[in-house]
Amino acid sequence: MQELIHFTVQKIKELLQHFNEVQALYLSKSFDFDARFDVFLNEMLEYFRTKGNTSHESEVLKIMNMIATVKRGFNPIKMEKILTGRREILGGFSFNGMESIYGILTEIYTRENKKLEEAEELISGIIVSLYQNGILDDEKLKEMNSVPKIERFWTSLAEQNTAISGINKKLRLTIIPEDIFLILEKIFLKLI
Repeated sequence: MQELIHFTVQKIKELLQHFNEVQALYLSKSFDFDARFDVFLNEMLEYFRTKGNTSHESEVLKIMNMIATVKRGFNPIKMEKILTGRREILGGFSFNGMESIYGILTEIYTRENKKLEEAEELISGIIVSLYQNGILDDEKLKEMNSVPKIERFWTSLAEQNTAISGINKKLRLTIIPEDIFLILEKIFLKLI
């Protein structure tokens, strides 16, 4: 089942905020870093498991396993026992893990945000056209003060107009209807 893109973007923002807190601990060489990074990795792992995103889940598990291997006293690259400098090696692998995590989070955030921006651009064009053709005016816009009303409006437009119906189908290839209604609400709020 496809997830609400607005929710995904919000969740990734939250994860990035937590990630920034973890990075600050790393930078300050805080003794809390290891525990907080572990909690953060488990939070990410749970999120990807819940979504069914096995490739990202696998990447997080790989990072967790590398760090666990260093903590056990083995260098996961050389597969040799660490005799000296375990804390420095752990710091290096933690940094490497943070770089990978940052890549995953920014990739998801950018991809999902792009979907919303493209949908908003398409829908904005339709709304402008409706204004130009007199189908939508300020009075009708003020009536669109709830998501159910916006949903009814959009559904009736898609049923009556084949061009809008086609655009609606195109939008539904990348986002779910609830995302469309939230984008419409955002556009309407800008116009009021």
